[in-house]
Amino acid sequence: MKTWREVRVMALVYLVILVLMMVPAVLVWPSLHADLQRPSAMLQAFGRMGEFLGRAVDAMRNPDEDIAYLSYMALQLFFKGANVAGIAAAVLLGTGLFAREREAMTFEFLLSRPVSRGSLLWQKVWPCALVVVLPIFVTSLVAVPMSAAIGFGLPLGPLLWCSLHNSLFVLVVLQLTVLASLQSRVQAHAAFAIGGFVIVNLALYFIPTVRVVSLFRLSDFDWYGPIMAGNRGAAELFDPLRHAGLSTWLVLALGLLYAYTHRRLTRLEL
Repeated sequence: MKTWREVRVMALVYLVILVLMMVPAVLVWPSLHADLQRPSAMLQAFGRMGEFLGRAVDAMRNPDEDIAYLSYMALQLFFKGANVAGIAAAVLLGTGLFAREREAMTFEFLLSRPVSRGSLLWQKVWPCALVVVLPIFVTSLVAVPMSAAIGFGLPLGPLLWCSLHNSLFVLVVLQLTVLASLQSRVQAHAAFAIGGFVIVNLALYFIPTVRVVSLFRLSDFDWYGPIMAGNRGAAELFDPLRHAGLSTWLVLALGLLYAYTHRRLTRLEL
């Protein structure tokens, strides 16, 4: 309850931000698709910035507007919307979980209570995880009637698969942030460390020759576009033996990060 009281306002703000990012993106689509059909210097520049951006632009320029809209929403809802706002929320929520307790000199009090350190970690992490994940699904579901209002459909199954994968990606960032918070005595230090990590990975993503090593390669248009189009399903998400299975790798990374954070907390000496 203490953690929920601390994060509930940020949870509402985060949801509002996601919705506000989605609504104008939906409403502007009819005129945007018409503009995309006309070659322009800007579109050619996007193509030169990287093959991956060229693929996104080509998908949104598809003459079949229904197919183009699916690609557009994959870009807007997940690569732009949930990635940006979700990571920001994860960093803001996670950095204070332990570092703020140290700054307020309440960390020793928490550890002295008759509760295991593992339970303490869980009770702090799961409310933040819920706050980070639920708005992604809510915004995706709100996008369905919004799209219908302008005459386009969003398939519910692919939309939920994208939401699930994006949630796993953001949860990995949250768990990295919690670990940074546990290792830091000042919240600003944790925010600086994880913020720098995210910025470096984002910078690497936009350099074609090295983008493969960027964390954002796990959550970009090349992944969400085929899911929204119905060309990538559960097997491709969760079968790492015969397919990419990126969702499975995110689950494994999340489990390992949580286990390591638990180990660090249980062995922490004040």
